[in-house]
Amino acid sequence: MRVLLIGATEFFAPFVARDFLERGCEVAALANASHNFGEGVTSVRGSSRTEGALADAIDEWGADGVVDMLHDRPEQAETVIAACKGRVERSVHLSSAAVYGSAPMCPVDEETELAPAENSPPQVAAQIGADQTVLHAVEDGAPAVIIRLAALYGPRDPRCAEWFFAKRAMDGRTRIAVPDAGLHICHRGFVQNMSRGVTQALLSARSRGPVYNLGEEKLHTLAQLVRGVARALDHEWEIYSVPGNLWRTPYDHTCFFDLRKARAQLRYRDRMIPRDGLELTLAWLCQKPRPEDWSWPGIDGPFDYPREDELIEEQGHKLGV
Repeated sequence: MRVLLIGATEFFAPFVARDFLERGCEVAALANASHNFGEGVTSVRGSSRTEGALADAIDEWGADGVVDMLHDRPEQAETVIAACKGRVERSVHLSSAAVYGSAPMCPVDEETELAPAENSPPQVAAQIGADQTVLHAVEDGAPAVIIRLAALYGPRDPRCAEWFFAKRAMDGRTRIAVPDAGLHICHRGFVQNMSRGVTQALLSARSRGPVYNLGEEKLHTLAQLVRGVARALDHEWEIYSVPGNLWRTPYDHTCFFDLRKARAQLRYRDRMIPRDGLELTLAWLCQKPRPEDWSWPGIDGPFDYPREDELIEEQGHKLGV
């Protein structure tokens, strides 16, 4: 099969491309800028924002399948669906767990109701609209599949939530605050694991869609993740619980998937255990520290250590090992 990746970046796309290549596919990546997608991947410069340009790229490459890695608003989803119509055997559209809202009833399965778009942040509302556009097209016969990914992590992630914890260890912090005893379970997905689910969604005859939730099989609490970061960096620190209304970190909410559909129809299994994925991510961060202006949505002053220390002293409770 000839596969075209659209909206590809140097973070997730190389893993997906490598997986397709290992399956004997020919792969091209369509992007506005020049990227390194790895050996064997044809780089195609162009826009996926207009139907005509995207249709030309699909025809030029002779694509049998498309993976839409942009999928960020309904207009974009409509463009991809229209360009794919009558040209490809199947399209796969990468969405995220964010469409279920910040506090869904867990475990979340594919029938879980999406969050109301009108009450969601603009970026999430746009992705909800993109999902709904694809689902309407499926009802009209489009051979399309939506993959709702858990929180992606791994090397080359420009945002990399793990930096919040890794920098503290690199700075020699001997204690760290986590909200509400670190009991939140935010489903995560190492890029090398998630890439296999994406390729299976496009290639497998068992893939019937139209939606699959995809995340790692093994779940961890926030506190377990923090301990894992310290272990991977050969660091020691004490973990303190502080009130969640006073302290924020990445992964400080609970949302985890029911993976039975992905396991049964996509034959999804973790290729790499999360512990190894975390170690690879942290090794990359040691070599490529994030810039000084690194930030995370909803967190003011992510490395405000005096404030963290004050909160630990005034309201912190030390967690056991």
